[in-house]
Amino acid sequence: MHKQFPAARLLAATFAAALMQPAIAAEAPAMELAPIDVANLYIKTIINQDEASVARLNAYLRPTRLAGHQSAEYASYSALKEADAKFPRQTGKLIADLFPADMRAAVTPAAELLAANVIAAKNGAACQASKADPVTVENGMQTAAVSFECQVVKVPVAWAAAAQQLAKSGCKVEQCTAGLQKIAATYTSAPKQTWRAVFAVSREKNSEAWRNDFARETFDEIWEYL
Repeated sequence: MHKQFPAARLLAATFAAALMQPAIAAEAPAMELAPIDVANLYIKTIINQDEASVARLNAYLRPTRLAGHQSAEYASYSALKEADAKFPRQTGKLIADLFPADMRAAVTPAAELLAANVIAAKNGAACQASKADPVTVENGMQTAAVSFECQVVKVPVAWAAAAQQLAKSGCKVEQCTAGLQKIAATYTSAPKQTWRAVFAVSREKNSEAWRNDFARETFDEIWEYL
C-alpha cells in the first residue's frame, strides 16, 4: 500500500461535503431493506455514484433523517458529480506541481489526463456485497456486518507514487509528458484485482433504517488499490 497522496485526501474531503451526516433518531423507513441491500446502496452511491442508487438510498434514509432533524437528503448526486468534474483539474495541478516550475504548464494536460483516468477507474469499480453476518445486538443496537468486494484496476505502480518517481527522475519536458501519459494509460488497460472489505450497518430498533454514520471512511480505502 502506498501513502495516500494529498490529492486522494482532497477528493475524500470534497466528496464528504456531498454526503450529509445520517440521523440518529428513530422513525419507520420508507421501505424495508435487508442489510445486504442497504450496503449495496451505500457502495453504489459512494464508490460508483450511481444516480438511481443515490435516489433510492436517500428515500430509504429520509424518514429517519427527518425524525432526527437532519436534512432530508443523505447524498447529493449533483454535488458528487461536481466533485468528480473538479478532480482532474485540482489533482492535475497537484501532480504538475511536483515538476520544476518551468515545465508545469507543459505537463499539466498530461497530469489532468492521469487524474481523469484515476477517477474514472474508481467510479468504474465493479462492486457487490456478498453476504451479511447474523445480526448482533449490544446495548439495544442491532448491527450487521456485510462483506463486499470490488474489482479494481491493478496498475504496476500506483498513480501517486508513479508521478512522484517521474518528477524526481530528471526527465525533460517531452519525457515527463510522455511518462505521465504512459501512467494514465495503465488505468485504462490494466488487469483487475480484488479488494475485499466489510461494511457494517446498524439500527437502534427493528423499525429504523439500517445505516452507517461513517460510511465514507470504509470506502476511502479503495485509494490504497489505485
